[in-house]
Amino acid sequence: MEHARRFADWGRSQALPFWAGRGWDRHNGGFFETLDMDGAGITGDIRRVRAQARQAYVFARAACEGWLDRTDLAEAGLDRLARIARSPDGQPGWVHLVHDDGRVADSRRDFYDHAFIILAAAWVWKATGAVRFLDMAHETLAFLDTHMPAGHGGYREAIGAPLLPRRQNPHMHLFEALLSLYELTGETGLVPRIDAIKGLFDRHFFVAETGLLREFFERDWQPHGEKGAHVEPGHWCEWTWLLAEHARLLERAADPAGPVLYRRAMEQGRSVQTGLLVAGMTAQGDVVDARSRTWMQTEWVRAAAVAGSRGELDQACGALVRWHLEGVIPGGWIDKRGAGGENLASGMPASTLYHLVGALAEVERHL
Repeated sequence: MEHARRFADWGRSQALPFWAGRGWDRHNGGFFETLDMDGAGITGDIRRVRAQARQAYVFARAACEGWLDRTDLAEAGLDRLARIARSPDGQPGWVHLVHDDGRVADSRRDFYDHAFIILAAAWVWKATGAVRFLDMAHETLAFLDTHMPAGHGGYREAIGAPLLPRRQNPHMHLFEALLSLYELTGETGLVPRIDAIKGLFDRHFFVAETGLLREFFERDWQPHGEKGAHVEPGHWCEWTWLLAEHARLLERAADPAGPVLYRRAMEQGRSVQTGLLVAGMTAQGDVVDARSRTWMQTEWVRAAAVAGSRGELDQACGALVRWHLEGVIPGGWIDKRGAGGENLASGMPASTLYHLVGALAEVERHL
């Protein structure tokens, strides 16, 4: 487990202190959306609400795990986000994008964003004990249930933006957020919501006959035109881990779809040149985007931890370290690699730290 230990040490001793020191905007408040390759915050960026929530989650989770106590950043980040992004126009829900000075840049209510508000609020409540954050998680879930349910099950993509194509990805992240909220609170009332999303996975997202995970859909969950044939190995790995978490937390039988998705990712979803997961494929197995992103490789790590051997977990950590964490400022990463492994990164998206912390938690559990 040499590579796993190396990755874990990088996360605890380099990445978290680096982002605690560099990731907070001392002038405007809030978290930078992106750091440049020298580790300086990029100003003037539009900031995604979900990326702000992810950073609050990161520092809350780090405190709860005993890696780094910067609960102050988690609390300040989520409190500021609530001031500028929760109902600034008098309408319920959270806006989608803000300027770095806090002005609203896009007032749509995006389903994806709300999933991460729930995840962040749950962990910030756990880290701080402040009940306002637990209330925030429940209020956000109530908003989704009241304002964003869609026909044929699940939730609509957005309010104030196109409704198609429907995507599995935001539902996957709400599944993750609800599992975390359940794990931290033990609230059994969350189980029917969790099971409802699992039902979408069983009926529509996962195709048992082919072992595929569909991404884009029409209103009735039929595949969406040309996009309906697009698949992403990184999401196969995310679901592998989430299905294992679902079984663990709810004390259910292991879902056989998880190992199927993991093996398919290992056998068909990796570049022949680098061995890394590729960004996009067709349902027929043709690679349409051979680039690698850091987040995909972290999800390979999490999937290997629950569906692979210890050797496979170490291999996944080794690939992540070699291709994405080396050759850059300590604590940073090379976010994008080309098909042949060439460096295509122009900055370090802060939102990727959420994926790295998730992988770190799983590796730490095994070590």
